[in-house]
Amino acid sequence: MEELLNQFNANSEATFSLINYLLNIAICSVLLFILSFVYIRYGKSISNRSQLSKVLIVVGLTTFIIISIVKSSLALSLGLVGALSIVRFRTAIKEPEELGYFFIAIAMGLGMGAGQLYPTIVGFFVVCIIVIVLNKRNVRSAITQNLLIAVPTTNEQKTKIADQITDVIMKQSNQVDLKRLKFNEDTVHLNFLVNVSSIKKLNTINEDLMAIDNTMDITFIDTQL
Repeated sequence: MEELLNQFNANSEATFSLINYLLNIAICSVLLFILSFVYIRYGKSISNRSQLSKVLIVVGLTTFIIISIVKSSLALSLGLVGALSIVRFRTAIKEPEELGYFFIAIAMGLGMGAGQLYPTIVGFFVVCIIVIVLNKRNVRSAITQNLLIAVPTTNEQKTKIADQITDVIMKQSNQVDLKRLKFNEDTVHLNFLVNVSSIKKLNTINEDLMAIDNTMDITFIDTQL
């Protein structure tokens, strides 16, 4: 009975080691920085990779801190369950890949927060190797560009020409993300983030778009994601 009551004791100062805590959080930080690099370099998402990579680090370290606090106290663990039950995440995750990287970051925080050094490190590098091997071929040839288009048109033709432009880009691209669509009085402005397999595909997109309207203003801009 006494042992059961001790589990509800939130005071863990007697077993707390500052050196071990700092060492574990430092290792966790290194692993999360490696994860963010892997995501930027080998992720397939064509938007928000730089921003999301920073969020992965924050999520992982936050998980580490939470687990470090509650791991020695059953009372704190039960309180955490109640606290998390009222949390709602409002930001939508666009792609399943993003959710996968979030789980990896959380797993790093859980493992290092619980003091499971070797299983966490070994598991992390196994996952990273699998991700790199699966995506290495695509990374070598993938090119991501910010595509800006402005085309003069009549009011009646605006929707039609926007559809034609979108069809051409989607046909030649691996991934397409429409960032901006603006209809002026006599001009249609479009902004796409496109991922293509080669520079030849960019040339093909340019030629197909010019075939729609040779007065179209087309600009490709390299972007760091």
